[in-house]
Amino acid sequence: MEIKICQNCKTEFVIEKEDFLFYKKIKVPPPTFCPDCRLQRRLVWMVNINLFKRKCNLCEKEVISMYNPKIPFKIYCHKCWWSDKWDARDYGKGYDFSKPFFEQWKELLQQTPILGLSIDTITGELSPYTNHCGQAKHCYMIFYSDYNEDCLYGFYLTQNKSLIDCSVTLESEFCYDNINSFKNYHVFGSSGNVTQSLDCAFLRDCDNCQYCFGSANLKSQKYVFFNKQYSKEEYFKKISEIDLGSYKKYQEIKNKTLNHFLEYIPRPNYDDFSENCTGSYIFQSKNCKKCFNIVGCKDSKYLMMIKLVKVSNSHDYTDWGENAEQIYESMTVGSNIENVYFSHECGYGLNNIEYSKLSTGASNHFGCVSMKKIDYCILNKQYSKEEYEKLVPKIKQHMMDMPYVDKNGRVYKYGEFFPMEFSPHAYNNSFANLFFPKTKKEVEKDGLVWYEADVKEYPITILASQLPDNIKNTTDKILREIIGCSTCPRGYKIIKLELDLSKKLNVPLSRQCPFCRIGDKVNKWVSQMKQVDRICDKCGIDFKTHYTKEKASKIYCKSCYNKEVY
Repeated sequence: MEIKICQNCKTEFVIEKEDFLFYKKIKVPPPTFCPDCRLQRRLVWMVNINLFKRKCNLCEKEVISMYNPKIPFKIYCHKCWWSDKWDARDYGKGYDFSKPFFEQWKELLQQTPILGLSIDTITGELSPYTNHCGQAKHCYMIFYSDYNEDCLYGFYLTQNKSLIDCSVTLESEFCYDNINSFKNYHVFGSSGNVTQSLDCAFLRDCDNCQYCFGSANLKSQKYVFFNKQYSKEEYFKKISEIDLGSYKKYQEIKNKTLNHFLEYIPRPNYDDFSENCTGSYIFQSKNCKKCFNIVGCKDSKYLMMIKLVKVSNSHDYTDWGENAEQIYESMTVGSNIENVYFSHECGYGLNNIEYSKLSTGASNHFGCVSMKKIDYCILNKQYSKEEYEKLVPKIKQHMMDMPYVDKNGRVYKYGEFFPMEFSPHAYNNSFANLFFPKTKKEVEKDGLVWYEADVKEYPITILASQLPDNIKNTTDKILREIIGCSTCPRGYKIIKLELDLSKKLNVPLSRQCPFCRIGDKVNKWVSQMKQVDRICDKCGIDFKTHYTKEKASKIYCKSCYNKEVY
């Protein structure tokens, strides 16, 4: 074990013995940034749920993009970027040993076309209003999601069908307004952590329930209404008196259940089917330390948002997954990859990739941008296998001898992720600002960019408060209206799939624009990705949970909770 001082925040952090073994195995030096600062540095590359209109720099059509049109980058729409109309090698350059590596890579990033929306061709054709999504069929305004169909307005969705306003949801169907939901069918208004349940509404911390309403801390229960057991006939009589298609009634019940939940101690941690793990929202994993929102991982540390299974032997890895091994200090990489370090937005059959962005279907890249299916490349220039293997060690040594130094004196040698100021996203448009919020003054002092949103006059034709209260009274006329959001100045439209699915589920239309309604759930998710020290109010032991004193005045450790509830 060794105690180090973070060169960014100047606080102490510990590198454990097993960490050193990992760094030795992958042949990288130990980090000089603490775990939180490493996460912040990656998250500034993770764009928030913003979308812009801008022209594709190849076909010149106006398209939807994650990139602000004011940034001086070459942005291609998904059709052009994935096409064979251009070759990233045309932007390649020989390595210059008179300049720091990071300066050369930054020049390459600003000159090489990059993908405007991180979506595959299927998603681009069937679900163009999405970002960081794969295999999305007829989806709209979903982000960081994979393998979904007919899903609207959500974040972090995997293998779902027919959802509205759900986030952090896996393998569910016909659901509305849920967060932290797994394998549910026809479940509405879940405020968190409902699994394998059917025909339920307004639950929290419930598993394997059917026909339950407004309840918390249930397991394998039926016909429970506000935590009181009823007969089947009594339960359905009570339910028949509640019309959730009414916006007013829906909000009234939702607020009532949130107050009701204050009487029940929340589940402190979520680590189902996992062994020897620390963190929270860890599922089917083994030997994973300080990890959050992961599934199917083993022998790893500092992972977050691994939504597709089989990740192993990895550290400091955020977003994606799907058969990934030996990944380090990388963001949004995945799908049959191995040995990927210090890289962003790379995927599909990769091996031995370092310091690259948008590498796809190849091996042996160092410092590349938008390289597809071409091996042995450095700064987008292709080499023979022998030339590549001879040059890369020299570049790594050069990075140690001539490091990049930012305006605040932080030193970037081989072994550090890209500097935050290289990100094409404004700090306040990234997830970094959600986890590590900064003021505009602090952002600019740090040499980063702050985004000033354009305040536009939307041609609003109806206010959210003027919408029909009940979905039953809402006609197709609403599809022609531009609705004024109840929370922000934006105007938004209702699409046909949303109206049809809302009628089918008998749930009200939202009074918020997509960005506000998704943003509310994203902010709740962010609060779950950090842990605080608490004392069990039953046995008195110390433990960690994401529930602060303000969110839960009373809390039990996992053992006491299980004894009390189950």
